[in-house]
Amino acid sequence: MKNTAWTRPALVAASVIALLQTAWAAFLWSQIWVAHRGGDVVCLGGAHCSELWSSPFASAVHAATGLPIAAWGVAWGIAAVLSPAIAAFRLGGGHAIGAWSGASALVAIAGVAGAAVLLSASLSFGTLCSSCVVIYFLILGYTALVFGALGLPAVGELVSGAPLVLGIVAAAVAALYVPGRNTPQSMAEKGARSVESVPNTAPQPTAAPSAGQSADERVLVSYIQSLEADQKQLLSDTLAAYALAPVVTLPPARTTLGPEPARISITEFSDTLCGHCAQMQQVLRILREKLGPDAFSLSPHQYPLDASCNSHMGSGGESHPLRCLAAKVQICAEGRPDEFEFVSSLFENQASLDEAKLWELAASVGPRAELEACAALPETEKKLQDDIAWAQEHHIQGTPFMFVNGRQIMGYPPLLLVLALTHGATTHPGYATLPTPQPLPK
Repeated sequence: MKNTAWTRPALVAASVIALLQTAWAAFLWSQIWVAHRGGDVVCLGGAHCSELWSSPFASAVHAATGLPIAAWGVAWGIAAVLSPAIAAFRLGGGHAIGAWSGASALVAIAGVAGAAVLLSASLSFGTLCSSCVVIYFLILGYTALVFGALGLPAVGELVSGAPLVLGIVAAAVAALYVPGRNTPQSMAEKGARSVESVPNTAPQPTAAPSAGQSADERVLVSYIQSLEADQKQLLSDTLAAYALAPVVTLPPARTTLGPEPARISITEFSDTLCGHCAQMQQVLRILREKLGPDAFSLSPHQYPLDASCNSHMGSGGESHPLRCLAAKVQICAEGRPDEFEFVSSLFENQASLDEAKLWELAASVGPRAELEACAALPETEKKLQDDIAWAQEHHIQGTPFMFVNGRQIMGYPPLLLVLALTHGATTHPGYATLPTPQPLPK
């Protein structure tokens, strides 16, 4: 450890930066509450913060540890405030700071590693939390000050500092655990997990009839009873909103995936790199596995979130030319065998998808040369622009933009399941145990 005239002021400055980071992480935590209750969040630059906070990675961290990612930012911030502050205090009193020097360095290393993991998870989900970028820069500022003030710590300092860091973090986690557990989790993720637990409804030859109920009706009643209170409420709210939605004239279906007639007819506008579109594709696969091939028919349409082919994205839109190319390739795959499997494979490989991977996956529906020629046709461009124009005329708010039997629908997995079980019914005896619906947040 080096000790210069500016070592102590740098440690104090690092502690102040960590305090700012802690306050910002606490604010983001409050926004997670808002997002998971369906409200509008404050997101710097207007990017997709709430989408990332509801991603499978964020949901898994919350479910496994009891703390949402932002709460872990608060816990890190507490350690980052105390370690250099105590080191600076001891240095001012002429005391040795070896252990606290090591603790400050360990906190910095953990912060950079955590930021790298979060950034990687964000990019693999296909979006960026612009508000989280503030956290990354504050962590980098803290790290620069700590190592600039103390230099590279000795191994012995790191070893002696480790118990200090672990003790502070453990105390912080214990203090934050109850509010962390009470923070609402992503309703989409919880809903998807509940749908996955539903038994198959295919008729069983050995099953005895139950009071005149069909297999679908028994599953419906049992499923609704199994939901937690917040899931039941959201199901009631989204079902009521769906019932009140007007039936619109849908765009002509260029292709239909699944049999007709099916339990429900879905029209969907999606973007290949949209994280929530990938989640919805997985839900559709689960519905088909649980309810059979007639679970739904799907009319796919494209709405790439890239200004290079979608002028409505404007200068603030996300830029990734693969979105536009993938949309055109999917249009060219319409009506071909294995179209649904090809589209599913794009979403399943979303984290690693690039142009080479796109063409590799597209080989299941046709030769590359043929698909490339099709993607370059003016007719393909017109189909894409027709999709974009229709979605704009009907006030698209984001992807996936979905309609069931002509009514716009919130893509809440339990709602899709109960509509499929009831063949799209907005009223049904099986809904009797749902709570009184409340207006959905803005």
